[in-house]
This record gives sequence, C-alpha cells and structure tokens, in this order.
Amino acid sequence: MHRREFLALGALSLGGAMAARSAQAGAPVDAIWSEVFARMPPALAAVASDPVHAVQVRWLRGERDADGARRWSTHDWGMTPRRWFPAASVAKLPMALLMAEAVQAAGGDADSVLRLHAPPITGEWGEEALDESFARGLARTFAVSENVPFNRWYALLGVDAVHRRLAELGYPHVRLIARLGSSDIDANRRSGGGQLLSSRGDQLRSFPPAVAIARRFPFGAALLGDGWRNDDGSITPGPHDFSHANFLPLADALRMLQAFLRPDSVPASQRWRIDDPLRARLLRALSLRPRDSVDPVYPETDHPDGHARWFLVGDGRARYPDGVTVFGKSGMAYGSLSEVACMVDRASGVECLLAASIRVNADGIYNDDRYEYDGIGLPFMAALGRAVLDVERHRSAGGARG
Repeated sequence: MHRREFLALGALSLGGAMAARSAQAGAPVDAIWSEVFARMPPALAAVASDPVHAVQVRWLRGERDADGARRWSTHDWGMTPRRWFPAASVAKLPMALLMAEAVQAAGGDADSVLRLHAPPITGEWGEEALDESFARGLARTFAVSENVPFNRWYALLGVDAVHRRLAELGYPHVRLIARLGSSDIDANRRSGGGQLLSSRGDQLRSFPPAVAIARRFPFGAALLGDGWRNDDGSITPGPHDFSHANFLPLADALRMLQAFLRPDSVPASQRWRIDDPLRARLLRALSLRPRDSVDPVYPETDHPDGHARWFLVGDGRARYPDGVTVFGKSGMAYGSLSEVACMVDRASGVECLLAASIRVNADGIYNDDRYEYDGIGLPFMAALGRAVLDVERHRSAGGARG
C-alpha cells in the first residue's frame, strides 16, 4: 500500500462542516451525528456531506439493557448499498472466514497447510511457495494486508462455492469474482485447486480445479470516473466499467464481522461455522498489529499500527490507545478507503461496530495513483474513529443518553 498526493485541508469549506452537522440532502438525519462531527476538525467534518467524497458510515452501538443483555442500535450516514465502490482489501475478511469454515469442516486447524497445485494464472503472486500455513496467511492478511493469501484461498475455494455459501449466509449481492491484481475476466473465473494438509503432512481435503459461471455487479452498470489511465500512461476518457471487479456492500461487510464476533446478535443462519480453537486464532488475527506478528515479523519502524488500519491511527505513526483493541479489516484502492471494525475500550466498557468508506479522487481519473489519501482520506477515517469512540465513552460515562 502506498500513500500519495497531499492536499491541503484548509481549502475545504467550513460551510460544509455545518452541512455535515445538520443534514444530508433530501434525507432525514440521525441527531447523533452532530455529536460525532462536533468532535472532528471542521474541515474533516465538511468532508462527510460533500458528495464528491461519497462518504458512507454505519455505526452499531452496543448498550446493555436492565437485564445486562447487549442491544444494538444502527446509525447510518450516506449509506448507498447499490452503489459500486472498491471493496479492495475488505474483501479479504469474508474470504478468510470462508477459508476458515473449509479448514474447520475438514478437521484442520490454524496450523494446517494450504497447498496449491500450481501458481494462480493471474493476480499478485511473485515468487511465492505453493505451501503456506493458514495461520501465516491470516497474519499476512490482517497485520499488513498482503494480497497473496487472498489469491491462495481464492484458488482453493473456487468462485462458485464462495458465492453459494455467501448466498446461504444472506449476502446474495456480494461479488468476489477477481483475484487481487488481476483484471482478466475469464481467468478470474478459473481456480486451480489444491490440498489442505495437516501440520504433519496428512491430506485432509482436496480442492479440485473449477471454472465458475460468469458473474458481474448485480445492480446494472458500474461506471465511475472521468477516465482510466492505461499501463502505457495514456488516458481512456469517460467512465470506467467496474462491473467485473469485486463488490462488497459496506453493510454486508460489517454484518459479516458482527456475525463472527457476536454470533448471538444475528440469526443462526448467518453465523459462521467456526469453533474454538480455530475461532480463537481468528480473533487474534483480526486484531493483529504488525508489531505483534511473530510469523512473519514486521518491524514497527516500517509497519506502524496504522500501516493497514485507518480508524484511530491511520493518519500517522501513533500506536492504538492503551486498552483499546480494534478487530476488523480495511481497504485502499482506486482513491477509495474503507474499513469495517469493532472497537473495544476495556477501561470504559465501550464496544461498537463501525464501517466507513470515502472517495478521494479529485481528478476523476482512475488507476493514475493520484489520490488524496494522506491529505483527506486517512485523516478523515482516523478522526471519525476517534470521534465515534469519544462519543461512546462520553455516553457510557453518563454524559448523554440515546
């Protein structure tokens, strides 16, 4: 992941901040957002109501009732579930959970080895070995968001099987139809298969090669932007067609995380089939900071806490606050940032689920690597996370009710 193109926040309208605190055009506004935006720098609060940035937020507040049971209330800002935006690395969350289900069903564990028959025919791979333990792939995925483990799991599970299971879980509109680093539509339908081995080398399951049916964005055309930069540097003018890219609605991604972390809060049909001890290993992976990874090792000098996570820490090199654990997955691609997370503050007893996405592509050209990640996107995501956590703490302490 690379962060490029700084943009001065001072150029943003303070009037937009007031709009963010009052209303979104044509939509009723949940009053709790005024508390959130008031805790953000005005220029960043303005971003939330600027249609150029296409901000979406879903916040699930977990509160205890009189009997001690946790109840969840939903608060949305700008949610547009049928609008395409880059799933990017957030797509690694469902793929990891689906792979965990397959490992569990075969009698494997986190130390089981995933072996491909051959390298994937397209997508990011490099000089990777055909074998890797599931645990190592999880660490690479959630600590620093490497792409190869996703492509390994994609090759084993097969696209049709992935979508059958997603539909069973209640996510019929999700599309995981492209390897990371591949835009070859036909090749992305093909998966090479492989084996699941125990840590001793015994075969637990075979995954056959497969060719999936054709799938695309489920809501018509997915046309975006003013142009596309080709590999030779030329620009193809007009909207780019993302119909054959991965698609993961923000609300679905957050629901998937909720269903794993708090299975009792969703219907039984939406719960992941992952039990301890594999569940415990996954829980650790979902909150793994780069500095805590043992295999591989990621020095903090190169991989701070915010290397691949945006809420709270994505705008600098600061560590997560003491006592705060964040479970989830973020994504960065084509001038879009997104994250789904569960933030837990042990000192205050606060727990909330938060999902957000933002577009930062001022010139409207996709694939040109000229995006305002550092100037707008990452500061917004970090400030949003801090503001939401601050509101949660304030309300938990009795400063407000709602």
